[in-house]
Amino acid sequence: MSTDRRVRKTTTALKDAFREMARNTSYHDITIQALTEKANVNRKTFYLHYDSIEDFANTFVDELADQLIKIIVIKPMNKTLSQPGIIFDKVFDFFEQSREFYTFMITSDEYSFLSRKVESKVSKSLAQAISESYQVSKADAYISSSFMIRNTMMLFRLRINSEVEMTRDEFKDRIIRLDKSGLRTFLNKNNSL
Repeated sequence: MSTDRRVRKTTTALKDAFREMARNTSYHDITIQALTEKANVNRKTFYLHYDSIEDFANTFVDELADQLIKIIVIKPMNKTLSQPGIIFDKVFDFFEQSREFYTFMITSDEYSFLSRKVESKVSKSLAQAISESYQVSKADAYISSSFMIRNTMMLFRLRINSEVEMTRDEFKDRIIRLDKSGLRTFLNKNNSL
């Protein structure tokens, strides 16, 4: 029990330090030495849990992707996709509720490689859910899931970076229309998606 508590405390300290450093430091300039000093964690302790900064950064990828997967893949996809906007509302609320670092991670050019890893992981889970709900090939399921995730993330980036000005409802409408029109030919031969 105490080991778990110490591990959680160490992980929290490292993550907090990384979040703070990422705001002002290029990813390539964050060293294990600087990170552990900022977190007040021994370097040997860092190496007990992680092999490198990249290995550590992947914990953010896993954390964000797992949370998004829980939001997106909650019931059969044919039911979820038949209610346009249900995923949007949950994802939008997730990022609005004190997810400052995640928002930074998906919008920062410097950390875009982490965002792409999140997109890939979420797309794979979504593709599996699509395969279970629709009679489509694995390729079509993956193309459809990647299309949805990439478009949604791209529109979030445009809005968060103030490249486009629109209300939440206008934003939601565009994502629904984009996803619905793009998915129609892949998932529903009758075009009744």
